[in-house]
Amino acid sequence: MKKRLQLFVLALATTMAGFAQIDARYGVGAVPVVNNRVTFEKTLSIPDGLNEKWAYAKALKWVENRFVVPTVLSSKIVEQDETNYHLVIQAEEYLTFKRNWIVLDRTRINYLLEIFPAEGGMKVRMTRIKYWYEEERDGGQRFTAEEWITDEQCFNASKTRLLRATGKFRIKTIDLFNQLTEELKKSL
Repeated sequence: MKKRLQLFVLALATTMAGFAQIDARYGVGAVPVVNNRVTFEKTLSIPDGLNEKWAYAKALKWVENRFVVPTVLSSKIVEQDETNYHLVIQAEEYLTFKRNWIVLDRTRINYLLEIFPAEGGMKVRMTRIKYWYEEERDGGQRFTAEEWITDEQCFNASKTRLLRATGKFRIKTIDLFNQLTEELKKSL
């Protein structure tokens, strides 16, 4: 009996420790706010011997292929400057939180993706992020990333755990940005 109690306490402690830990990718400071706007940025390196024009052509080809997949609801190239190698895409797609035969929990995410030259490579910036959640329920809820996924909105008071409602948006948004930059990096 005593051994079972010890095992139960050990299992409970392990479970509670798992809930208290936050993956560093989503922790405090993972969502950068620049000039009061959530702005994700990453610089991708260009292979040696290749120039910005080559990288821009590869990025344009990636954009034309990436933003037609079934999860992308709409996309358009807002700016295409071939002289300065600057590319801006506005896209809307679904972020799916949970999907099974009973539940489909997802949101629409609308964002601006900029690709432009930077020292040592191409810079990717995702900003102007907006969500439209539960659109089928009386029009749903609309909010911006600044209202929903910053450190102030996503953590409990002691900043030890993500809140369930806002945390899932934070995780999926960070994952989307990382996915976009990894796909673009592979195409370069």
